[in-house]
Amino acid sequence: EERALAILFSDIRGFTTFSEDLNSQVIVESLNQYFGRMVDVIMKNEGVVDKYIGDAIMAIFGAPLVDEDSAYHAVQSAFGMMEQLTEFNQWQQDRGRQGFKIGIGVDYGRVTVGNIGSEQKMDYTVIGDRVNLASRLEGLTKTYREPILISESVRRHLKNRVPCRMVDRVQVAGRTRGVAIYSIRRSLSDSEERAWKLHHRGMQYYYNREFDQALRHFSTVQKLLPNDPITELFVDRASVFSRTPPPPEWTGVVTFSAK
Repeated sequence: EERALAILFSDIRGFTTFSEDLNSQVIVESLNQYFGRMVDVIMKNEGVVDKYIGDAIMAIFGAPLVDEDSAYHAVQSAFGMMEQLTEFNQWQQDRGRQGFKIGIGVDYGRVTVGNIGSEQKMDYTVIGDRVNLASRLEGLTKTYREPILISESVRRHLKNRVPCRMVDRVQVAGRTRGVAIYSIRRSLSDSEERAWKLHHRGMQYYYNREFDQALRHFSTVQKLLPNDPITELFVDRASVFSRTPPPPEWTGVVTFSAK
């Protein structure tokens, strides 16, 4: 059947490099401890682990049981996974092992849900464009140096219950249209809240091609959030475009061709 639900992908960054000098027993012990913590969080937030893909996790929220608030539960799961990661990394450190870094991508939309496979092996899973986008968002966490990225669709369903900050407009591999993507936080400090409001106004100027105004806003944000990678990115872009405006057909969408 077709159903609207949330999909979450998480992946351990650089796991191949991390594991190449370790024996298999240590790798399995660390992975089992990590997966156990992550799965507990997902299940507590009404999610289901669809599958493990190497060191990655694919989880769904809203199937097999219908969940009208699946986008919110997926985001709460992402927050909880990051918090559990801190505890897991302390567990690793206590054993003289290197901690993990992970990225999480979340999307929401209509997918095909059901038993898919062959007569020899069937899996209950979801397929569709939204699954592809969730996976691509997880991959973009490395590019934008954000731990969690969500789509515009997820942001709308959160209904302002979670602070969201627009990161970019992107066209990912396998899609023909661009989508706005966002970073999220459980809560913001006073300076972060002010900075995010200024960032939002700066983005409006940026996509309206008012690059001088955008640059002024992003430069102010940079003072409030020094060394923030998203702000640095848009200071650089607005600075370039204020000197050399993009062509008339420019939409601000950044295309990523790699999966």
